[in-house]
Amino acid sequence: MPIDIKQTTIAKAKADAKPRCRRYDIVDAKRTGLSLRVSATGVQWSFRFQLDGTDRRLALGDVDLWTIAEARSLVDRAQAMLRDRMGIPDEAWLDRMRVHEGKAATVTLVEKPEAQPRARFKWTYAEGRKAFLAKVESSRSDATFDDYRQKLSSDDMEALERQPLPNITRRDLSAILAAIARTGRESTAEGTQRVLSRFWNWLSEDAQINDSGVQPGVMAGLKAPDRVRIKPVVNENGDEEDADDPYAPGYVPSLSELGRIIAIARSGAIHPTIGAALELTCWTSQRRRTIVEARHQDFVFISDEIGGLWQIPSTKMKGGRPHVIPLPPQAWALWTRIMTAPRKPSSWLFPQIRAKAKGMPKSHVHPSPLTHNMGWMPGVEASPHDIRRTFATHGESELGMLRADTEAILAHKEDRQASPAAMVLNRGEQTKGVTAKHYALHNGTHRTWDIMRTWAAALEPEIEKAIAALEPVAEIKAAMRLARYGKPE
Repeated sequence: MPIDIKQTTIAKAKADAKPRCRRYDIVDAKRTGLSLRVSATGVQWSFRFQLDGTDRRLALGDVDLWTIAEARSLVDRAQAMLRDRMGIPDEAWLDRMRVHEGKAATVTLVEKPEAQPRARFKWTYAEGRKAFLAKVESSRSDATFDDYRQKLSSDDMEALERQPLPNITRRDLSAILAAIARTGRESTAEGTQRVLSRFWNWLSEDAQINDSGVQPGVMAGLKAPDRVRIKPVVNENGDEEDADDPYAPGYVPSLSELGRIIAIARSGAIHPTIGAALELTCWTSQRRRTIVEARHQDFVFISDEIGGLWQIPSTKMKGGRPHVIPLPPQAWALWTRIMTAPRKPSSWLFPQIRAKAKGMPKSHVHPSPLTHNMGWMPGVEASPHDIRRTFATHGESELGMLRADTEAILAHKEDRQASPAAMVLNRGEQTKGVTAKHYALHNGTHRTWDIMRTWAAALEPEIEKAIAALEPVAEIKAAMRLARYGKPE
């Protein structure tokens, strides 16, 4: 229980401070945090306080070094410094106080004080990230929020978690970016740099600067390491090949392999959401991210005889014309199955199966499970990108499509024109204005309908044959489990 420390209190404490004395504290009632510590080695003034939620104790010196009034005055100064966030009462500060009060001639050599004592009272990296992501979530798309969250919360940033933001330097972040790049994730390093720059710019805005302590421009010039130049592959014509080019040489799955992928996707051997996403990939030959970001509102039903349309929003600019993929009845049946199956409400066609952290909102499935599940399928060698190569290769070599036909669906060179489905048509066909194109898409007479009908007609019998020859689901699951974990169980 706190008491008013007086000379009689000190005299009794000194009498108790003998060999084999059991240590105890006498708490001063007039100054919060001030106490006398009595032990076998003597009696000392002590100051207890909290910092970052942790109890701290600073030994102020022998009871004869400071009078009662001086000890209380010392604690007053320490409390004021903490209250005003001017610094931390530590050994260096105590040495300065001894000199100031004439208790010592010179400052004792102690550990160098922090360069920025005020930083201890500012947001840590984790606290700043939480505030920033809350702002991003309320103002940006779900995809942007998920991207920012992943990059700012990755294991690469773990060393920054508890650091005050003002103490984090550009050199610190550059070292992290360099470490990411050294692992071969050069694009990740570049993406992380962009997100970190936006994060620090936000921290230095007027609304946050008092909490963050981050000054404007401290991260100016932050950049990821230059990429290691890999010698490009040159084809027989002397042209460099594009790694994302579906027309470049590489593995070309057969139509029968695509049929097997869809058969396994429908069998129940994999999660139905992933299975449906893989089936849409086979029907449309679109990129993984385009597939997983599909929304209900992007699909338009026309009729049972014609099918429907998938209107993929433009990625180039808001309000840009969509890339339209016709879905004949065979392909549209997938949409019907998805919408009639039991599912939780979501605007995404392929909603995220489980949140990554408790309380975190769900988005769409990540593209990676599409690649992983195809890689685990027995009897399948293809990756999702290889399906685009199948459409480009077999479409032209076996199904009579022209290069303009396959490009109109694949949208390989998206920046050539606004929308492949609305390109100036070849074969003598002339554009007739937006209204005419819109009508042609919805009545099934647009040229891209013939392309997708041809593709669906070629793929459908391969699916039927694959389903008829498919192994029991238990065997497929066991094979996929073995491919995934290296053991059957």
